[in-house]
Amino acid sequence: MIAQKNRLSKKADFERIFKSSNKDFGQCFTIRFLENGLNYCRFSVVISNRFSKKATERNRYRRQIKAVLLDNLSNFRENIDLIITVLPTIKKLDFAGIKAELEKQLKSKKVIK
Repeated sequence: MIAQKNRLSKKADFERIFKSSNKDFGQCFTIRFLENGLNYCRFSVVISNRFSKKATERNRYRRQIKAVLLDNLSNFRENIDLIITVLPTIKKLDFAGIKAELEKQLKSKKVIK
């Protein structure tokens, strides 16, 4: 489970990130990141209803992405807020593929070491 301090939950934080963040569009993810002025990173995973009408399917992908983020929590750059939006093309991948794709995209933007 992700610690409370590492979660993005306030509407003002989401609005700030969506308004003025750096964006990276990948094959399966859209990543928005912005410095937060804190000594730790915070992140959130966004999956829309258009992705799937079934909440169980959306939650399954959300759990898998959060597991990848937890594995790499010590490798994240400090003072960064991160929002990951999931695209429907992720349905073609298994967990190993999701992990590889997400790590590759985060490393390309130097969000993780």
